[in-house]
Amino acid sequence: MGLQEETRKMFLSQFQIEKLEYYFNFFDADGNGKLEMRDLDFIKKRILNFTGWAEDSQQAMKSAEVHEAFFEVLFERVEGDSSQPKHEVSLTEWINMWEKLLPGTMGMQNFPVWMRLLPETLFRIIDRNGDNEIDEDELCVFYEKMCDVDPAEAKSQAKKAIDQMTDNGMYPLDATSYEQIFANFLIGRTPFGPGRFIFACFSHKDPQFQLITPIMDEMAPSSRGRRGSKGVELPRPKRQALQ
Repeated sequence: MGLQEETRKMFLSQFQIEKLEYYFNFFDADGNGKLEMRDLDFIKKRILNFTGWAEDSQQAMKSAEVHEAFFEVLFERVEGDSSQPKHEVSLTEWINMWEKLLPGTMGMQNFPVWMRLLPETLFRIIDRNGDNEIDEDELCVFYEKMCDVDPAEAKSQAKKAIDQMTDNGMYPLDATSYEQIFANFLIGRTPFGPGRFIFACFSHKDPQFQLITPIMDEMAPSSRGRRGSKGVELPRPKRQALQ
């Protein structure tokens, strides 16, 4: 039975499942379909390489603590009533966890602390110049280096993303705004909110949704209307051998 069949009666929409599957792959460093502690080691190394942070710097240590806590809680949540501790999480278990976590959630303030720290940490990783605001160039580099998007496509998607995330420059993409948009990435049931740009925009598989049509955002920074952008199918994040 495939993932779509297993989850078709769940609370999550098909688009949420697709986003969460991509998020799973973002953490699955070796691409073996499981989240394990060795994936965490790779993630920490990749963040250091991307940011240039020293391993003993405050930023690096805080990032490591947040991701370690996330993996620990993840293993505990999928362990359930089992008497044996979990050391790996499958994609199905990952989706099942979110299916229990997301119902009734209206924003990041409704998530537990261990979850709220993830977008805050990701914001600091992307904000390479440390000015407490993500700009188009920083988002482009993140798409290219951390999401493995082709450089030309990363540049194009970063422009569309910034326009959507800032309401065409009316609002800065600061930590507070980014947290709200990350919440839309998790909660948004249709491909029309700015959250679809968290890891660059990708095509939705359901033909009833077309990102090239005029739409209204679900959780945009303001209530103004937006126009969607043409979706681009993102490749599975490339995996490098663990050192």
